[in-house]
Amino acid sequence: MDNHSETGTLIEVRPGGEPDSAPPGPTSAASPPVATTGEAEGFAPTAIGLYTHLLRHGPAPLTALAGALGLTPEGVRKASLELSRHRLLTHAPDDPDGPWHAISPYAAAAEIVGPEESRLRRRLEDLERTRARLDSLTPLYEDARRGGTDSAAVETVSSRDRVMLLISDAAARCTEEVLTVQPGGGRPAGHLERALPRDLEMLRRGVRLHTLYQHTARYNPGTQEYVVEAGAEVRTLGELFGKMVVFDRSLAFLPVWDDPDSAVVLREPSAVAFLRSVFTHVWNLAEPFSTSYTTATSIQLRDSIAARLVTGAKDEQIARRLGMSLRTCRRHIAQLMEELGAESRFQAGYLLALQTRDPARPTPPETSTGP
Repeated sequence: MDNHSETGTLIEVRPGGEPDSAPPGPTSAASPPVATTGEAEGFAPTAIGLYTHLLRHGPAPLTALAGALGLTPEGVRKASLELSRHRLLTHAPDDPDGPWHAISPYAAAAEIVGPEESRLRRRLEDLERTRARLDSLTPLYEDARRGGTDSAAVETVSSRDRVMLLISDAAARCTEEVLTVQPGGGRPAGHLERALPRDLEMLRRGVRLHTLYQHTARYNPGTQEYVVEAGAEVRTLGELFGKMVVFDRSLAFLPVWDDPDSAVVLREPSAVAFLRSVFTHVWNLAEPFSTSYTTATSIQLRDSIAARLVTGAKDEQIARRLGMSLRTCRRHIAQLMEELGAESRFQAGYLLALQTRDPARPTPPETSTGP
């Protein structure tokens, strides 16, 4: 349930270049020094040198510029093309061999960026008017909901794209807090990359982000990087009650159990308040995120596996419940069986059940150090 948009640059700036094997030409004493890329970001040094020369010495044909700058005609041609693409160089269309003129960056920006900025400005104004029209219906919607005549306080959204749009809009409007529960171990890297810009923007606005992961997420590199970069408050627990996102104590998103592309959107105040109280209870039981297991997290993981062995759960079920791979789960089970001296899963479950009935019986020492 993440949303992300990307924007690209309006114009591609390709570096011009001096010929690799061009013989050095005579350099004029009046020739200006070539500016560094730090002075004009993104332009080739030859293009900067050509532009600087025209600014200082006035218009000149390309043949004269080649000699003045100590470049081959091909090198000057490449530099002129780069400047022309950015509307920084021009010459009379009916005189290709005539002098080239340097154009002001202000004029170039007005020609290239200005029209696009105007289109974007008009588009933003249209969007604001559309939002204002839709917001004008909010009082009617709220009155109907309080009167019990509308069922949209609990809404099932079956389109993944619409779910993402609703979450993105809720994040943009959020002013206080976001509570997130993400079971299943480490999240996919693509999801985290899409979520990071949105979460950073909320943090810049002063929104508090509290996220719950399972202990197994501690060893996921993508999750580790996200926690460091996002700066949100993150805690982990051995098991979680399910995926959930709550915005500003007023809006919650829950998964639809049999449809991963759908979500239940919950706006009913009492129900949202209950979910917040459940989150707070689990948050207080969880431990701050770190990149390794503590003694407490290791014991919790072992106890969770043991509890499921007692019930006869299969390896696949245990792995899914604890957010770990099947191979890792089987390694933990093998360690536990070795500690118990059990030769089979059934015997391990039986011995663990005896320990549960006899609290005085000592528990084998914890030996696991990782997921």
